[in-house]
Amino acid sequence: MMGATFRNSQFKGTDELIFYFSILDWEVALGIPEVLEHILSFLALKNRQEVARFVCKQWYAACKNLIPTTHNWVLRLTPRSTIQDTNNDSDVDNKRDLIASAHTINLRVEKTGASYTERSHAWLGMMDTFSRIICKQDNRREHSRLRTLHLKEGVIWKFAEQIPLLPCLITVSTLRIDMIAKWDIIHLFAIFKVCPNLEELSIKPSLAAVKDSLRDSAVVHEQKVVLTSSQEYDLISGTNALPALTRLRTSIFYNMTITLPALTAFLQASPLLVKLILARCNHVVRQGQDVSLLDATQDHDHQDTSIIRLVGAHCPDLKTFHLSMSRDPWCGLGSQGVVALLETFSHMEACHLTDELFSPNLLMGLNTAGLTNRITTLNLLPTLHTSYQTPKIPLREILCSFEHLVHLRAPTAVYFVEDMDLHNVLDQLYASNPGKNDDLSRQYRHIPTNDPVAARQRVWACRGLKTLHMSIGNRVSRNSHSTEASLVIFGFLSRMAPRLQELYLKRYAITMTFEGGLALLTRIRDLERLRLVTVHCPLWMHSDLSWVDPNPPPKWERLMYPLLRPGQRKKLWEPYYGISRPEKATKGSMLVERGREFGIDLSRVGYPDDLLEWIDDRHSEEEQAPSWPKLESFWIEVLDGKSMSFFQKAEAFTRKVRPNVDAQFCQPQRDDFFLTTLQFY
Repeated sequence: MMGATFRNSQFKGTDELIFYFSILDWEVALGIPEVLEHILSFLALKNRQEVARFVCKQWYAACKNLIPTTHNWVLRLTPRSTIQDTNNDSDVDNKRDLIASAHTINLRVEKTGASYTERSHAWLGMMDTFSRIICKQDNRREHSRLRTLHLKEGVIWKFAEQIPLLPCLITVSTLRIDMIAKWDIIHLFAIFKVCPNLEELSIKPSLAAVKDSLRDSAVVHEQKVVLTSSQEYDLISGTNALPALTRLRTSIFYNMTITLPALTAFLQASPLLVKLILARCNHVVRQGQDVSLLDATQDHDHQDTSIIRLVGAHCPDLKTFHLSMSRDPWCGLGSQGVVALLETFSHMEACHLTDELFSPNLLMGLNTAGLTNRITTLNLLPTLHTSYQTPKIPLREILCSFEHLVHLRAPTAVYFVEDMDLHNVLDQLYASNPGKNDDLSRQYRHIPTNDPVAARQRVWACRGLKTLHMSIGNRVSRNSHSTEASLVIFGFLSRMAPRLQELYLKRYAITMTFEGGLALLTRIRDLERLRLVTVHCPLWMHSDLSWVDPNPPPKWERLMYPLLRPGQRKKLWEPYYGISRPEKATKGSMLVERGREFGIDLSRVGYPDDLLEWIDDRHSEEEQAPSWPKLESFWIEVLDGKSMSFFQKAEAFTRKVRPNVDAQFCQPQRDDFFLTTLQFY
């Protein structure tokens, strides 16, 4: 019932090999051909070619087994296949040779309508072949080079029946299982029996499976385990107890059913864990014949805290820990659980939480406990596939109080435009046009520019921020795609986060016109990855992207600029008729003074003069370095596909002026759950 297909793939280029060498090792390796060339130069010309050919053959024979290779093994579920077909000795020999040279094997299954019996026979046949190959290796005293085994979605459909059939894989250090179904922690004990030397174990759903489950919930099958408390005790203790898992460092578990006795046994066996992810798990209690789920009627904080304390007692060196329990209507830690997490792991600088419950009260508790100064990485990860925005997260307060924050991933958390408008430019603009949005101007919340408390609450304290994922919204319903609002957003970010390397912004509408100020982000010299996601993007001209070109304008254009500058300034200020100039409006502003303390100029944020200053710098006669010298990817994703033909032209232009940049102007392929939660872990 089983057939096997192999595909061999090696490293695509030398860039991927560099990670495995120190600088000194790399220099020595590059010196070998040079030394060989000098040796061959002593030979006569007629012998040099023959000797060089022989040396190349020997060199290839020595190196080919050092390069890690990957094989894809397909579990075929065709009824016509028979076990006798797979037991052909020559076929097994060929497969043995391929597996013996593989560092990584990806097992995947063909999507067919095969019955349960056919699937079971296919798995049995594949494992029989696998066992025979390993047995022959042992008889020949050959050492398997297999280090990574990846079981793709659909390969495992019955944990209890399939895992015990795996041969003992003592060389495997990484085991990844893609599975969306809920499973029981008791299966871990079967896994470690066949893979006793694991360093990494990951069991989580794949992107494709999650998308399929959204379309059809019937594809998710819960792999229930019916056990009494005494049966569970027998499976986790005595002869079935786990050996010391001294090599295990990383464990990632999604959709797992947890019991405290089994979790305790696992943690006791793996005291050197560095990373533990328990995402969307269920906590059950087995008492005799009864099994009860601790659901939303129970004390969440007490449950979570008990698990956190248990993990801390057995894994004191843990550096990355995430815990979220599947409870309707939310999934995540409460405030007591978060504080307990940070207090238990006093050395932990990275905090991985869900985006559901990070409230102002929780932030106040962290401040009171003095924990905000310790956190360098904060991930507020979406746990629901429908997550779009969670405006209750105090994002501004986080950025203004976590001084040492380096990485913040909170894609559904909302930063309000009103908090970026440091000088109330938009308020002045609406007030100067009484007939336009008059009712909205009265709802606007002013920022007191002369209040030192307000200044501390608006200027970010994390000056070394390198990663930022967030959404942008409005407190009141305005023309959310206005050019003036976009200028406020990009001007604010270019000043507040000058060291960013990765920026991901999500907003209902993003203005791409030049006057919208997207070009101001080129002030962030270290930026490597930029991704903008929007529902609607107003029409704009192709010339609005001219600033993407890393090279400065031609010399004749820079020479003519002083003559054209007055007209340029007049054009930029036209929509701002009636508001005060920045020199007057920001005089004596505590916000500006607070910015100067951090070495940033906030006096023009939101004003056309901010963009005019950027134009002045770009047309300066002084020699300029290319903009965004480290840029690797530039993505603009728009849900509205009406103008995709125009975006394709813009993408082509961007790729032309920046051929080494991954430029994509397209419709979004993944949501925040996939991009942060699944992908990050």
